[in-house]
Amino acid sequence: MSTDNLIIEHLRAIRTEIASVKSDTTDTRQRVGSVETSIIDMRRNVVHLFEDMAHQQLTMDKLLDRVQRIEKRLDPC
Repeated sequence: MSTDNLIIEHLRAIRTEIASVKSDTTDTRQRVGSVETSIIDMRRNVVHLFEDMAHQQLTMDKLLDRVQRIEKRLDPC
């Protein structure tokens, strides 16, 4: 009977460890999910920054064209 009790004690200890591992795994999954969400948000922000940069470049190009046209009109040659 002593051997049976020892086996039962070991099985209980193993169950406790498994429960701890499951808890850690759940926590890790939640944290990874949070990191993934943050990465998606950062990528979205980068895309918006590139859109803004493209818009600013287009505006600068238009301004440069206007300045060049004005300079042509003012050039006495």
